[in-house]
Amino acid sequence: MDGAGFDPAASTMPTRLHLDSDCLEKFADFLLVNMRLEKKTVQQNIQDARRFLEMSNYIVNYENVRRYLESYIPKAAKTYNTQITSLRRFIRDFLQVPKLVMSFKMAPVDEWAFVKELPSKSQIRLGFEGLGETKAKAIYLFTATTGLRRGEILSLQKSQVDFDLRSVIPKHFTRKKRSGITFFNAETAFWLQKYLTKRNGNSQKLFVVSDRQWKKIWREASKSAGVSITSKVLRAWFSTEMGELGIPDRFIDIFQGRAPRSVLAKHYTGRNLQSLKRIYENANLKFFS
Repeated sequence: MDGAGFDPAASTMPTRLHLDSDCLEKFADFLLVNMRLEKKTVQQNIQDARRFLEMSNYIVNYENVRRYLESYIPKAAKTYNTQITSLRRFIRDFLQVPKLVMSFKMAPVDEWAFVKELPSKSQIRLGFEGLGETKAKAIYLFTATTGLRRGEILSLQKSQVDFDLRSVIPKHFTRKKRSGITFFNAETAFWLQKYLTKRNGNSQKLFVVSDRQWKKIWREASKSAGVSITSKVLRAWFSTEMGELGIPDRFIDIFQGRAPRSVLAKHYTGRNLQSLKRIYENANLKFFS
């Protein structure tokens, strides 16, 4: 890295920096300590920064940033946006040269654009019927009736589920994502209780499942249904189905974590949580009756 005593927090920096590989170690420390990001996110940001530096021969300037991002334009919007996020953290936040990256805007993303045609309710039922294990059935219905993301489901603690209210409050907040306050129906409660009763061990997680087991669930469900069914597909299906059942978008946003944090906070306990439960139950979301 050119220049002795390099300080990423310096207030004035040139518009062309020549770095070396040591900067990535310092960047990782910055992400963990200064930005308080999770290790998985840090690894992704470091990987993206390394890819950018290798392509640009460790020279950071506007032209190289533009050339790097231009190579991602043909890719999915989410992939492009991930690169911008990583470069902003590296160049704007760590190197403190915001003018090199801030003119590049995020691409618009339609959350459900990846789903050309959602499965019907009968196909959702077929997917469930193709599963043999109680755990698989519980996970499948829980995913379909809560609308939660895979990461939220797999990180849930049993203490975050109220079986009397059939409510779920994951309390998962990041800069980009927040978990909703959602519920599950009686059909899901039956299989969930059956799974938990049979399960061995003292884990406080709601679901104890390996990556291999998780993938097997969707592979078997898709084969049985004759269409692709994944946790993402069920999340999209939940959103669409609840809308068709008459639930206003603002409440679907609460169930799926798209509402502002202030709105979610109002529904954590008491009357507002009970009211939210009634709205969910008014949809009468069922698969087998």
